[in-house]
Amino acid sequence: MTQPYRTLFVGTLVQESFLSSGGRDDPTASMDSPLARDGQGRPTLRGTSLAGALIATLRRILRPAPVPLTISGCQDGRQPSVWRCFNSHPLGNPQGVVRQHVAINAQTGAAQDSALFDVETLPPGTRWPFLLEVDTSRDGQAVDFAREVLAHWAAGRCLLGREVARGLGWLRLQDCQEYALTTEQLAHWPCARQADNYPRYLKEQFSSLAKPLHVASEPLPGWCEISGTLTAGDYQPTWHGDGQTTWGLDSLSIGGHASEELMASWNDHYLAPDGLANPSTGFDPDFAVVTHEQLPYIPGSSLRGPLRHALARLLKANGQSADIVDALFGTTAHSAKLLITDVFPDPNADLRLAWFQHHAEDEFTGGAYGSSKFDRVAVTHGQFRWKMVLEDANANEWAALKTVFELAQQHQIGLGGGQWRGHGWLQWQVESFDEMSGE
Repeated sequence: MTQPYRTLFVGTLVQESFLSSGGRDDPTASMDSPLARDGQGRPTLRGTSLAGALIATLRRILRPAPVPLTISGCQDGRQPSVWRCFNSHPLGNPQGVVRQHVAINAQTGAAQDSALFDVETLPPGTRWPFLLEVDTSRDGQAVDFAREVLAHWAAGRCLLGREVARGLGWLRLQDCQEYALTTEQLAHWPCARQADNYPRYLKEQFSSLAKPLHVASEPLPGWCEISGTLTAGDYQPTWHGDGQTTWGLDSLSIGGHASEELMASWNDHYLAPDGLANPSTGFDPDFAVVTHEQLPYIPGSSLRGPLRHALARLLKANGQSADIVDALFGTTAHSAKLLITDVFPDPNADLRLAWFQHHAEDEFTGGAYGSSKFDRVAVTHGQFRWKMVLEDANANEWAALKTVFELAQQHQIGLGGGQWRGHGWLQWQVESFDEMSGE
């Protein structure tokens, strides 16, 4: 008689932001926080990282009920979980990107001394094969839980690795297929001879069993998704009179790793100088913007820091406690409730950059002061679409964040470098900020 045996979920995890799955500390490495790699030097998403993320999503779905012992692996302290995750290595040969981070002094707005560090990441668009095996012979209900969790991952609610609150590790599960195996397939799974490419083997061997995974339409319990835009370009405030009058230029300059300065080159997005013969010619700016594939973006950390400092200043000015700041943005003792992903430019919007020339002025002569000339690259036109998640916030925390967004929409929160030279005061628009979903 045919009995349930295993159910397999096979798909591809696609990065929507940069990702850093932490490896061991290596004093000989050129970066402070390297990626996890296997013995062949390949970047690795470990099965333990995937298992932890899966169970964290299930815990949010089921609470206050606990995760079943058969899934958590805690039954009598002896039984392995009926969910079995496999290590994954990225498809193709993606090149690592070193992300630079710095703590900002809340009083001065400048970089904090001795607080510069970097993290090795893989870029957005990197694809990871995903395989989850559910032992349905031990727990038939576990496959229903897995299907529900992965439906949320298919909706882009997969958070992996370190620094998720600062923008890293946001992924989406794509093209996921479910294979319900019975004891009739006992001799075909697992198959050691095909272990180097299980997705291909399963597609060929069990194609008649494949069922597509549906995508969750409702948010996770206690999970508030917030989205909007940041726009650089002509500043046209709306007055009672002519709302089309241009009053200035909103530009953005967020510095990246020092290597960005060495790799700067002209392309179609730059306002190139008159007479430039070769648009691909490199140049050497003192401050370059952070880019991915030659397109500027806003790291999640570059949004998180200004929002945190703005809320802290607001509460302090009103004589209120800063506990809400710690709850929303986290401390070394507990994780943040507000998660912010990396922000990339809208491909359908105009994107322009310029190379601004600056100098210090001699207050006595009115001319350039000595050799104090420097330059900075900035985005002069562009629209960036951002996304955040607010988890388990109470009414006070929810209201505090909404107040910060109101400040941002009034051009009261600056981003990136050169804020006191006119950069970073962009036009914010909050498109979606609904009440927390019910539990």
